[in-house]
Amino acid sequence: MAARARNALRRPVFIGAVSIVTFIASLVALVVVPQQARRTAAQLRPATAQRPDTAPTVAALAEARRQVAAADSALVTARSQLAQLIAATATANVGDTLATGEPITGATRTARDSLAAQAAQLSRLLARAENAPLLGSYRALAEAPAMRGEASARQLLDSLVEIERERESYNAVGGVDPVFVALTARANELGRAIEAVAVARRADLRRQMAALAPPLPDLSSRSVPDTLQRIAAASAARAAAAGVADRLARERAELAQLDAREERARELANLGAPPPAMLAAALIFGAVIGFGFALIDEIRHPRIADAYEVERATGLRVLGVISPLPPSPERNRRSSDRDAPPYIDPGADGHQLIYLHIATAGASVLMLTVTGDNPAVSAVVGINFAAIAADEARSTLLIDTDAAASTVATALRLRASQGISGLTSAQVTWPEAVRHVRIGRESSIDVVPTGPDAPTFQAVSTLLQNDAVRLARRYDTIVVVSAAEQVLNGLPSVLPIPDVIYCVRAGQTPLAQIKRALEDIERTGGRMRGIVLWNAPDPILAEVRAPEPPAAEPVPATA
Repeated sequence: MAARARNALRRPVFIGAVSIVTFIASLVALVVVPQQARRTAAQLRPATAQRPDTAPTVAALAEARRQVAAADSALVTARSQLAQLIAATATANVGDTLATGEPITGATRTARDSLAAQAAQLSRLLARAENAPLLGSYRALAEAPAMRGEASARQLLDSLVEIERERESYNAVGGVDPVFVALTARANELGRAIEAVAVARRADLRRQMAALAPPLPDLSSRSVPDTLQRIAAASAARAAAAGVADRLARERAELAQLDAREERARELANLGAPPPAMLAAALIFGAVIGFGFALIDEIRHPRIADAYEVERATGLRVLGVISPLPPSPERNRRSSDRDAPPYIDPGADGHQLIYLHIATAGASVLMLTVTGDNPAVSAVVGINFAAIAADEARSTLLIDTDAAASTVATALRLRASQGISGLTSAQVTWPEAVRHVRIGRESSIDVVPTGPDAPTFQAVSTLLQNDAVRLARRYDTIVVVSAAEQVLNGLPSVLPIPDVIYCVRAGQTPLAQIKRALEDIERTGGRMRGIVLWNAPDPILAEVRAPEPPAAEPVPATA
């Protein structure tokens, strides 16, 4: 609910619209209603009538309750006497004889107590193994004193200890290993087998105790107090008290109705408030209703609130959280930083974490597809990933296949070029389509924008399938920024490395949408590496684009 409330507060426009409408309606109601209420009060006020006298009924109810208390006390006394008689008889019989009728000797009592202690210990250890099915619980159960005579238990314990030693050797290596999982399953099977042996041993102990237990006491010859008469008297007293209570309730309900009508008439006659109070009430009511509608809509269609909710809903790791950073004086020192696009910040912690999660695989070539429900967010994440790779001395190629948005070219302030559309139509070659973009003072990346036209998905897929291997020999890192529709149609599956990261926005991306998108990506051949959470206002790339002065473009090496 806290996550839903935070997401509702992130919709100020919706809350404001509903609040304004509610404020106007409330203000009109607060002006019109008092006038109608005064006319209604005159009609609602009850006439003078006989009020029922409840004093005799209250006295009768007190007397009935006293009789009920007396009957209950007599019944409790009789039941206490009966319980004492049964306890005394049971204690005498248990202390005097065995199951055969012979007196209990000291050795027999000691043996019975030992059997009872062993059975109780087995019950505690079985309950512990049931509540916490761990190897320690099974080992303690097999090492119990009552299990020492069980050869099968010792064999199972030896196997369990050996498996536990092998599991710890695999656990020291780290990671998930099929052998480790198999050992864990085998250990659980041995634990359940130990539990079965312990249950059989406990049943045997209880049978031995039953042979030593005393017989049940014979109460047929003993007189017991008769509680039937007292129960009947108590029931009659309760019935009489209930009848008196019902009569008193009816009288009080009638009085309450008369008082309510009188009070309602007084409230309606006095209804009204000064204008500042009515204005404040209308404002508060409008704000509450606006937030309430936003919260209801959020509960019906929940959106992502934080990284924990994303991981819990999808089962994937959140690689990084992109949050708004305060202005840094470091970006104002050098002209290259001042002239760089404002959304390019490869030094941010969120972007660095994304790169570290992807680059830790140890591959010589990184190939990553970035997508999401917002093209601008996907472009910013992809550009910063490419910038970090360039800072790590990797030759980097950034490809934008989203023809509908052209976000990469807008974010990097690139001039119009043929790009992907020219490559798919064979109008240009890769060296002609590549644009060289400097990131910072010492690093640069090669960028292939989407181009002026919108190439078909089949054309883009065929282009990347034919040239991806050749590009991988030229570049250490290849980042593809694609539209969500292209990725869902299987664009990553044509690449040698079908790694995909999905960008979502806090408070905006619906949970159902991201679950469906991740399932479709996996189904069409993509390999999900994780999720990026954009916890900042949406980037408005059109506001940061500025026309570049014409300049000669360096021609990169042939891919």
